[in-house]
Amino acid sequence: MRTRGRQLTWSVVIALGGGFALWSVLRVVGALDPLDRALLPGRITTRSALGQILEAASLVLHPAILFIVVLGIAAWCWARRLRRLALALAASVVVGWVGYELLKLVFHQPRPTSGFSDVLTYAGYSYPSGHVVGATIAAATVVTLATAQRRSTLSIWVIRIGGGLFVALVGLDRLLLRHHWFSDLVGGALFGGLVLATALLVAGINTIAESLGIAERPTEHLDKRAAIIYNPSKVTDFDLFRARVEYELRHRGWKPPLWLETDPEDPGHQMAKDALHRQVDLVIVAGGDGTVRVVCSELVGSGVPVGLIPAGTGNLLARNLGVPLDEQEAFEVTFAGTPKPVDVVRYTVDSGTEHFVVMSGMGADAEVMASTSSELKKVVGSAAYFLAAAQKVGTTPYDFTITLDDGEPVQRHAMFALVGNVGTLQANIRLFPEASPTDGLLDVLIANPSGVSDWAKVASGLLGGAEVEPLEYAQGTKVVVESADPVGYQLDGDAEGETRRMEAEVVPGGLLVMLR
Repeated sequence: MRTRGRQLTWSVVIALGGGFALWSVLRVVGALDPLDRALLPGRITTRSALGQILEAASLVLHPAILFIVVLGIAAWCWARRLRRLALALAASVVVGWVGYELLKLVFHQPRPTSGFSDVLTYAGYSYPSGHVVGATIAAATVVTLATAQRRSTLSIWVIRIGGGLFVALVGLDRLLLRHHWFSDLVGGALFGGLVLATALLVAGINTIAESLGIAERPTEHLDKRAAIIYNPSKVTDFDLFRARVEYELRHRGWKPPLWLETDPEDPGHQMAKDALHRQVDLVIVAGGDGTVRVVCSELVGSGVPVGLIPAGTGNLLARNLGVPLDEQEAFEVTFAGTPKPVDVVRYTVDSGTEHFVVMSGMGADAEVMASTSSELKKVVGSAAYFLAAAQKVGTTPYDFTITLDDGEPVQRHAMFALVGNVGTLQANIRLFPEASPTDGLLDVLIANPSGVSDWAKVASGLLGGAEVEPLEYAQGTKVVVESADPVGYQLDGDAEGETRRMEAEVVPGGLLVMLR
């Protein structure tokens, strides 16, 4: 169905492109002059009520204002992780605005004589109409947004008709003011539609087909059910998210899903257990790294795959596994991908045993994270792992005893000891250059930057993906880190308390994740 939708988008782009090219040729050679003269209305008195209304409308509906509205919708989409759609809309504004201005210079077509020639919107050449370009892109944007919100086909068609009337009224305003010929309006509509359709095509968005209802019916009905475990503090717009998930499941022929909401007392343990008890075929998790870790820890060894819908700030597991941060692309991977085994790490501390999927550690990083507000953590982001140690410059390092596999214990004075299952943080920072979630190994990092100069080396090494002296790396299947005194520890960036002993052991292929 996705291929069919893309083929339809290609057809629309080709039709609009060919239509605009042909119409432009006819306009330039004068073949449309008789039509333009026949449809040019009579003059309206400039000081009449109608004239003032038309003049005000031409200013209010200026392309700049319409494009600002489209950019606002793009920002709304970006905040809700509809990133491809947001970029497509932003691109359509740039290409549409610059494009029609350049085309005016290329075609060099004069405007008709008008009694409203002193109005700001009369300046410049005539073909194509910038007002209609802006109105067409704005109207098509609203239809595209309604489709992305998974509204009913009927409501989308109502919005489509309303958008068409809006474009027609903008064109009528330009025609009655005698600011454009009729051919200018048609050329503007063709060019505006071509710009947005091309942007959607390049971004891989199939809303043109979906808005026509082509993707409404499933090709087959499957005896499958999914559980969606979501963190309400991370899902920006739950109603939109739910509508989009249920659309995807309905379109693919799945049974109605099981919705499970996490809460501050339980970030996902019982929800994942409930999903397994209900014998679902897929668990979809939408939340930050903490929610993902907890849900995945309950799914280890279950054989039930997990689909990742990034909704947090870091989304480190998704980033490392190549799951797109765009919500629609993540849906495609979740529902049309392949369940693939990835490693997890069994993590035992004084208080008990858990699993993690990204990384954990003891020392300065955990202590700073524990005392940092959630708002500041969002600003710090992935840099927390080494900024934490930077805040501890000049303080006494911890005394760690580290045992890797069956090797002899070694003593280290270090600011923190980290264990990783994957290696990349935000901003493409390679904390563990050799880490892989499928190699059956865990990665160990001991860091002891003793001063500002050492920390500068650490920062340059992490940003460049190179080993530097204050960082000591190792790999194995099991590591034990011990300390004489209780030391703070963290799991996937969340401070969990203090411990004297940390034991981490890789569980090869312990979790099934939906991937490309």
